Amino acid sequence: MDTPTESPNPTDPEGPSGADRDGFVAFERGDYRAARDIWEPRADAGAAWAQLGMGILYAEGLGLEARPERAREYWAQAAEQGLSDASFNLGVMAEKADPADTKAAEHWYRRAAEAGHVVAQNNLAVLLLNRGGDAAATEAVQWWKRSAERGDPDALNSLGVAHQQGTGCERDRAAAVEYYAQAANAGHRDAAFNLALALEQGDGVAPDLTGAARWYRQAAEAGDPDAAAKLGNLCRDGKGTKEDLAAAAHWYRAAAEAGHPQAQANLGVLLDRGLGVPQDQSAAARWYQASARQGLAPAQYNLGIVLAEGHGVEVDRVAAWVWFARAADQGHKPAAEARDYIHQQLTPEQRAEAETRKAEPSS
Repeated sequence: MDTPTESPNPTDPEGPSGADRDGFVAFERGDYRAARDIWEPRADAGAAWAQLGMGILYAEGLGLEARPERAREYWAQAAEQGLSDASFNLGVMAEKADPADTKAAEHWYRRAAEAGHVVAQNNLAVLLLNRGGDAAATEAVQWWKRSAERGDPDALNSLGVAHQQGTGCERDRAAAVEYYAQAANAGHRDAAFNLALALEQGDGVAPDLTGAARWYRQAAEAGDPDAAAKLGNLCRDGKGTKEDLAAAAHWYRAAAEAGHPQAQANLGVLLDRGLGVPQDQSAAARWYQASARQGLAPAQYNLGIVLAEGHGVEVDRVAAWVWFARAADQGHKPAAEARDYIHQQLTPEQRAEAETRKAEPSS
């Protein structure tokens, strides 16, 4: 959900004018003292846009001491004069104050949404969906549609998800793809990933691996680790793009550094074998371990192998048994065989130590 503190564009013809506009121009250039000097007397005299501005200064502690209660007072005054940005900000403030109690946030978002505030419409829809129930989900979709008509990418992506899952509307995967495409073309990261996944899987659209690679790239370049991991797979396998193991390693690393367990394991394999990158079995072991600690069975198995054979690390058969056993517990058959083989090589004392370490999640 988007929850920014609303600050209007001072060049918007429907926004503030005159002195109030001058205050926002000063605000945008970071001169909060000048903005306050302009707004404060006007806000106290009842100017709604100045009240909005003073609320922002007090909420964020810009040029003065942060005082949320004063921000709330100013925004409430502006909201009573019909300023939807102020109602929206009151909704944000209420939601942040108590995420579990959405009554006040819904009140203010609804007030702003009914006045045509696009982001408030989206936020209201999210609150309704999270409330649960068919009626709330149906209403959420209607608000997203109103927001989407104004081109809001978040709403377009949410409509895609709703139509893909049949939440609050009839399931329509082709419509979902259309919504994802509109949002992705507007630069929405999650929509780009969702569109790529649909194209890769042929879900609601004809399979198109080239298109999937293009949209995964857009999402990955925007920082989506899932997209980076997917793009790494396509580059590794030469699907939808040329086979390029160096590129695969690049994208796996981007996802791995963000904590993606499968990408960590895949990067480990490339480093272990020197595919697309210089061979570095020590680094491979570190990535296997990062993934293994998140519970990925293949990474646990690979980590067991490098520990058993001393590839890039010192031989540690006790630790190897632990990781083989954890992978085996998840149904990994080669790990079960390796566990039993290593078990025969351990002394009774080592077996007891291995059982103890296996019960410790951090080891």
